[in-house]
Amino acid sequence: MLRISGGLLLAALLAAGYALFLSGRDARSSLDAVSALADGLRDEQTVGATLDRATAEAMASAMETLVAAPETIADHVEELRAIAQTAAAWAAAAPTAGPELHAAVCLRTAAGHLRAYALGPSPQHLLHAERKLADARLSLGGGGVGSRGSGGLATDGLRDRLGDLEQAAREQRQELDEALAR
Repeated sequence: MLRISGGLLLAALLAAGYALFLSGRDARSSLDAVSALADGLRDEQTVGATLDRATAEAMASAMETLVAAPETIADHVEELRAIAQTAAAWAAAAPTAGPELHAAVCLRTAAGHLRAYALGPSPQHLLHAERKLADARLSLGGGGVGSRGSGGLATDGLRDRLGDLEQAAREQRQELDEALAR
């Protein structure tokens, strides 16, 4: 009797191990599919450029200065547009699920929030810009991707690529709003 129950237990353990092995392979193929999808999500209108950390740090500092003195933001819309364009180029060339992509998307989004503040002052725009600048600084400093402390997962890359495309659409709307406000 003991041999039979021991054999059944061994068979159950082997079956459970095989099921775990198969689910691990399925999870890996799912992650590979997410990575491939994220790589394909790039702003088609942007030519890529390699991220320059010193320039990115200078951009973050300049935007932090604007956050500290919001009454001056309206005088710097062109500079914010240039920052967003540079960050878009960095995002286009950055590897998916890396700190460079996350930093570039955060800088681009922060510039967008500051431009939005110039059109319609709201403390929310300043708070969002501040958060994005903190995330960019964390990524530029090698502290991982984002304030969530994640280490560059495929899902983080997908989130960043989607955020970059969303910001590109926001920028197009901002261009129209700015033209109407002139």
